[in-house]
Amino acid sequence: MFIRQPAVSGTFYPESKEDLVSLIDHFYKQAAVEKFNKPPKALLVPHAGYIYSGPIAAYAYKILKGFNFTTVILIGPSHIYPPSSEAKLIACPSGFWQTPLGQVKSLSYLDFDQLKNNQLFQESIEIHKLEHCLEVQIPFLQTVLTNFAIFPLLTNGLSKSNIEQTAEIIKSILQDDTLLIVSSDLSHYLTYEEAQMVDKVTLDTILSLDLSGFEQYGDACGKTALSLLLALAKKCYWQPKLLKSSNSGETAGGKEQVVGYASVAFIKNI
Repeated sequence: MFIRQPAVSGTFYPESKEDLVSLIDHFYKQAAVEKFNKPPKALLVPHAGYIYSGPIAAYAYKILKGFNFTTVILIGPSHIYPPSSEAKLIACPSGFWQTPLGQVKSLSYLDFDQLKNNQLFQESIEIHKLEHCLEVQIPFLQTVLTNFAIFPLLTNGLSKSNIEQTAEIIKSILQDDTLLIVSSDLSHYLTYEEAQMVDKVTLDTILSLDLSGFEQYGDACGKTALSLLLALAKKCYWQPKLLKSSNSGETAGGKEQVVGYASVAFIKNI
């Protein structure tokens, strides 16, 4: 049976179970969020080392407490493998993902009847095994959900023409107890002041569901995944709500070169 071992345990987040739980709990205590009356349908969350982006990610995961999801679709960029000429969504084989907090069941696209024969999907252990953007979400999920499975996908250069098509495909597998998580940081290595301005432009397009504006002006490492989220939000009548935005200059770093982060919840508004 396939078991995906942690690649960034001990670097992006603590290797010790006790230290990891303690750190995430500390983030939750610092995150002041209102209680949601209905569960979010999707979340945008950052994916840097926990000392940098964990305080912002906690805003998104804290609102999940008290809600139940059986499937969590995770979509993010591949940082190690560059986009290929053939647009794909890269899945893992069915099995489990291991973290210091235990194992989480993992689904492949072959587990969904609607996706089995779709040419946009393929499996690759190699592309997933060293990628951090989805892995860092799992411990947060393990602290707020029980009895859930993940469906991890990495974007590998989806073209604009594929976005609408792929949004329809993802929509076909969404259930009432499905949560979609898009993993993306915002601007990279700008000064603190520049990042604040650039990230505001990006967030304004996200919060207005302006897909065209986001593709033209948005700055994010998970841009393809975010475009997919915006397309889905429009199709599914999800309304975005900003929970928290910041950058590494405010969390655990200098202000000469920072990385931007945001947590955004998407709630069905009809």
